[in-house]
Amino acid sequence: MEVNEIAATASAASAQQTQSSHAVKSAEMAQDQFEQTGEQVMQLLEVTAPGKLRTDPLSPLGLHIDVKA
Repeated sequence: MEVNEIAATASAASAQQTQSSHAVKSAEMAQDQFEQTGEQVMQLLEVTAPGKLRTDPLSPLGLHIDVKA
């Protein structure tokens, strides 16, 4: 192999390693986001579970909605 071929091969290998590292980091970030979203959904379900409502059902709050823009 000539020096130019070796340099080109090394450069290609480095670029491939960079792409692989980026793909792994992106996948880790996506997984973290999925886990965070799942935790938020579970918190929302806990708060809105029957019997755990924190508002007074006899309250007039929310009965009238202003729909004029």
